[in-house]
Amino acid sequence: MMDANRIRDIDFWRGAVLIVILVDHIPGNPLENLTPRNFGLSDSAEAFIFLSGLSIGLIYMPRARKYGLEPVAGGLLRRALKLYGVHIALTLAALLVFGAAYWISGVTDLIEAHGRSFVFGSPSSGLLGLALMSLQLGYFNILPLYVVLMLWAPVALAIARRDPMLALVVSAGLYAAARVFGLNLPNWPEAGGWFFNPIAWQLVFTLGLVAAVLWRDGPPRPTPWLVTLSLATVAGAALIVTNEGGLAPGLRDTATAHLDVAKQDLGLARLIHFIALAYLVATAPRLVRFIAPVIRGGFGNAVQSLGRNSLPVFAAGSLMSACGQAALAATSPHASAGIEQFGGLAYTVAAIAALFAVAHWIECRNAPTPSAGSAAAQPFSRVWRALRSSYSH
Repeated sequence: MMDANRIRDIDFWRGAVLIVILVDHIPGNPLENLTPRNFGLSDSAEAFIFLSGLSIGLIYMPRARKYGLEPVAGGLLRRALKLYGVHIALTLAALLVFGAAYWISGVTDLIEAHGRSFVFGSPSSGLLGLALMSLQLGYFNILPLYVVLMLWAPVALAIARRDPMLALVVSAGLYAAARVFGLNLPNWPEAGGWFFNPIAWQLVFTLGLVAAVLWRDGPPRPTPWLVTLSLATVAGAALIVTNEGGLAPGLRDTATAHLDVAKQDLGLARLIHFIALAYLVATAPRLVRFIAPVIRGGFGNAVQSLGRNSLPVFAAGSLMSACGQAALAATSPHASAGIEQFGGLAYTVAAIAALFAVAHWIECRNAPTPSAGSAAAQPFSRVWRALRSSYSH
């Protein structure tokens, strides 16, 4: 059986990423200055997608080997349909939030920014675009990528079952084709392509899936030269992004002008930075002994609860971020910068606490009723619930 500690570790990092996403999706709050995107070339998007691929590989590869690919493909298709439904529901809820805030405040940015003008200005084409996922609102554009990734997952699993390295080669080939030939899914009615180009971003997902296959019994032992190279990559990126801690103003703009860091098509510099960071995180418990107790302690268990219930927690966070964005935009004409920052900070802290409350409520609701006869089965049940929920997003 899969190591329960490993499942908890994955849930911890996924829960941590959910917190970071919430913070980054409430622009203007002071906490967003402390998130990883301010210290590196990649951000929470790469981590979230990689962890999804890792979870899919851990859960579905054994099923594919035992039952075949057909039932696995069916399960992933149902997952894609569920994600599509959640995406549509969240988008419509966000539109109601921004529409109500506009009706109260009259701030036009609430119905015009981040693609919302296509819905409020031309509802027929806008709503059709939403249904087709060819129109995606800003901050609500990652679930369409997940829908496509769930459709790609059976193909990646089929190839990886034969040869994990072949799956990486095929995935890298698709990424190269997307970058060289500009392949992407089209937007409509807005021009351009998807914000998260699925043909490029599937590489991060496939990296996670293949890592799950290759590291089934646990992450690899640290290799000194790889650790050194990864540390140099992460440290160098931090120096660039922070302008050497403020000592070299303009360094970030100068360096990124010559680096491939575009988020839409998964810039190569972003990808390399994330791979280095992921390797360090994967090997960190072996290198730094105090990390594992933190992940598996009281605070770590609370963060793990977010990861175990990632889809409803993500949905709650998305809705709260929409409310926060709308409230801050509606009050910005009437509040000073200091008050606006304080309000953003207070709201963000409250929203993070609400995420933990949502996860706690879900786990209490789903907790089995204890009985004398089931006491011996409780440890197994906890591991099984963790296994089932580890692919929830």
